[in-house]
Amino acid sequence: MKVDLFKLNNLNKALIEEDIEIPKEYYGTTDIIDIKNVHVSGEITINFQDELVADLKVSGIFILPCAITLEEVPYDFSVKIEEIMGNFDTFYNKNKNTLDILPLLWENIVSEVPIRVVKEGVSSQSINGEGWELVSSD
Repeated sequence: MKVDLFKLNNLNKALIEEDIEIPKEYYGTTDIIDIKNVHVSGEITINFQDELVADLKVSGIFILPCAITLEEVPYDFSVKIEEIMGNFDTFYNKNKNTLDILPLLWENIVSEVPIRVVKEGVSSQSINGEGWELVSSD
């Protein structure tokens, strides 16, 4: 997701209201099966010290494996990002008028992944799945 630094410099803020897609390469080493309906809203501003400040809200749905059956489980997430990203001039000179905020978004999104999810209606007492069943836990 790219932000136009030229516009940001002229207006001192960039409003963001966008649906984005997270590339599958980003969550290759996580338990995430898919991420759907990711929506980013908020703004990036330049403060009085010429720093870029992100004030964003990101929401969406993780598709995660059930800890018991490994079936897909949807899990809603929402994260508030309030972060000073660095000096404007550094970004402006380095990135040639655009700023890719996807790494910042991903860093905050992945921190919301729960350690374990269990599909609704599945009990740890009756552990089974498609074609298998736990007979004894000994």
